[in-house]
Amino acid sequence: MLEAGLMVTKTVLVDKSDIHKAVEALEADFGRGTITEAEARKRVSDSKRAVTSRELWKASGGRAGSPKRGDWQDIRRTVFGITFLIGLAAAAVWVVTIYTGRGSVAPDEYPDPSTSVSVPADEPPG
Repeated sequence: MLEAGLMVTKTVLVDKSDIHKAVEALEADFGRGTITEAEARKRVSDSKRAVTSRELWKASGGRAGSPKRGDWQDIRRTVFGITFLIGLAAAAVWVVTIYTGRGSVAPDEYPDPSTSVSVPADEPPG
């Protein structure tokens, strides 16, 4: 049972044929001598336990599977949503700041900037 608001990601599981291809590629590399027996045994075991295509790619050393994450679209949507919310909050703060500043200052509180007040040089200001 899922609660409302949770995103459900449909994970694509790896095919048995892909696992067999990875094991065959690892055995071929071991036969050529490019990997050691211990590494081949570990990678074959990890490949057989892989559930997703990315896990198979990592376990086989890039010989089978896919380097792309299966949930990258959900991650992208989440990042865009967070960026949108931060931008919306920044715009709201800016609008509130502008209108609060305009509403809190009385028009006669500040003198007209076109008229200047000059102080004689021999008298201290004040």
